[in-house]
Amino acid sequence: MKLKVLVIAITLLFVFVSCGKNSDNAGVNLGVEIQPETITDELYVKMNYEYTAADKFAGFDKEHVVYVHFWRIKNKEMLMGDDHTPEPKVTDWKKGDIVKYSRTIFIPKFLDEFDIDFEGYEKIKLTVGLYIPKVKKSSIILFQKVLDIHAASLNAPEVVYDEGWWQIETDLKIKIPRERTWRWTKKKAACIIENPKKESLLILDGRVDKLQHKDQKVIFKINGNTLEEFIPEKDAFSKRYIVTPEMMGREDEFKLTIETDKTFTPSVVIPGSKDTRELGVRIYNLYFRENIK
Repeated sequence: MKLKVLVIAITLLFVFVSCGKNSDNAGVNLGVEIQPETITDELYVKMNYEYTAADKFAGFDKEHVVYVHFWRIKNKEMLMGDDHTPEPKVTDWKKGDIVKYSRTIFIPKFLDEFDIDFEGYEKIKLTVGLYIPKVKKSSIILFQKVLDIHAASLNAPEVVYDEGWWQIETDLKIKIPRERTWRWTKKKAACIIENPKKESLLILDGRVDKLQHKDQKVIFKINGNTLEEFIPEKDAFSKRYIVTPEMMGREDEFKLTIETDKTFTPSVVIPGSKDTRELGVRIYNLYFRENIK
């Protein structure tokens, strides 16, 4: 009896972990490839989708949305999602069609490496399917797979906040999640970054205070060479750069600097403030990882 139960359990696990297409998939087969192969939190990943309208595909007379859900198995919470409308729309699909496209999504930081029960990774269930907006029980599961999400420290280049930075600040009352934690720079701040010696993606999300300086300039440099010099159109800005091995040099580390031409001291310009720090640019996010193509 125990052996029979074990066989059933193994069979169910195989169905759950394998490509996971629903038996009633409306004649649509879906393959999903994720890049890079090693997935961590705090990572942009590329999702490559390939839909095939098989022989039994009868077509769709109503528009459907693709849902892409990442579920934490241990606590049954949805970690993230990327619902979207495919192009071309499903009502234009015909038998024999193969629809391919890619989307990039960000896996947020959610793993606690200091948790005594943390084993170096967490299993996440990825489910992809179709549904008709505002119509209950219209979901069609096309793909399911269990993924191991590792801690970012596994393969992310180390970033050391060197001179010119103030301590991390947090305000959980801020509505925009990515703006709840930040570091202020002084007039000039530097990061020492491990050199992966591969083409990499650098993302810098930040904010200047236009109430203090309408024309405050921000300058990013790598190893002393200017990456970009700009005056943000609005307070908040988000910048993306492809950093080549030539830009990083041959050393095991390289230097990223963030500079500004104007700073302010809150205690001087804001009535009642006791903050005597010299503040330059507020940085919410500094992302640096190998670039995915």
